[in-house]
Amino acid sequence: MPIDRSAVKGSYPLGISDRKTTHIIFPATIKEFDAGTDYVLAQVPQTITNVLRVKANPKASAFCRADSGRETNMTVITEDGGFYSFLVRYQEEPEILNINIANNLTADDQTSRALGINRSAAITFTLSGTTNEGTGLVKSDVAYRCERIIDRKPFIRNIGASKMRVTNLLTGIYVADKVIYMQFAVRNDSQIDYEVDFFKFYVRDKEVMKRMAAQDVELKPYAQYPETLRMLRAKTERSCVYALPLTTLTEDRIIEVELYEKNSGRHLRFQIEADVLLLAKPL
Repeated sequence: MPIDRSAVKGSYPLGISDRKTTHIIFPATIKEFDAGTDYVLAQVPQTITNVLRVKANPKASAFCRADSGRETNMTVITEDGGFYSFLVRYQEEPEILNINIANNLTADDQTSRALGINRSAAITFTLSGTTNEGTGLVKSDVAYRCERIIDRKPFIRNIGASKMRVTNLLTGIYVADKVIYMQFAVRNDSQIDYEVDFFKFYVRDKEVMKRMAAQDVELKPYAQYPETLRMLRAKTERSCVYALPLTTLTEDRIIEVELYEKNSGRHLRFQIEADVLLLAKPL
C-alpha cells in the first residue's frame, strides 16, 4: 500500500561535531532516544530532563570527516507524547549549537500544511458516543476545516478569561455540517510554564436556583488542531481550534469553557452566551 503524504512525519536536519556539543531543548521530559548508528553520542542531564546533549562519536572516523557525506538518523520521544525525528550529518563547525524545539512548533505546522505532510500526526480526534452516531461526519473533512481555520484573523473580541498573566481568548467561531469550530488564542505572559490539565466545554444553565439541579452537558470535541495542548511555555502564545457538536442555546443557557492548570491554581473559566454563537461564520 502506498504511504499518503499526510501520514509522513517530517525530520529536522541536524549538523553535529566531535569537538562541540549541540543542545536540543524539548517541550517535555525526554522518555526515549534512539540513534540509527553509533555515529551519535547523546546524553540527558540528570537535573534537566528535557535537554538532549548531542555530539559526533570521535571513534566513528568514517563519519567524522567534512567530506564523508554520511548521514544517520535519531528519534526522541517525550513524556507528553511528542515524537521528533532528526537527519544527522557531520559538520566540523556546526551552524547551530542550541535549539529550542518549542519555539519552532508554529513554523513546523505551517511547513507541514504547505507540504501536505504530518496532518494525521498533528490532529487528535475524540469521538463522542452520544453525538457521532448517525451524523455522517467524515474525519478528513473535519480535519481539513480545522486546518483552514487555524490561521484566520480574529473577529471576536473581549471574550475570554485571564488569571495570573495567563489568558485564554475566543477569537473566532465557524459552522459547517452540524459542527461548530471554535478558535482560541492561549497566551502565557508569565515567566512560569503552564502545564495543561484539561481543556473542556460544557452546556450549563446560566442561573440555577439553589434547590434546582444544574443540567450540565459536556461537549466532547470531534477534533482539535494543531495538537493536544499540554504545555504553554513562558512568554509564548498558541492558537488552537476545537470542533464541537453544533449546539443551539436558549437565553438561559451558556457554553462554559474551562482551561485548568495541572497541579496548580491558574484555572481559566469563561462563558459563551447564545448571542455570541450567532456571530459564527460559515465555512
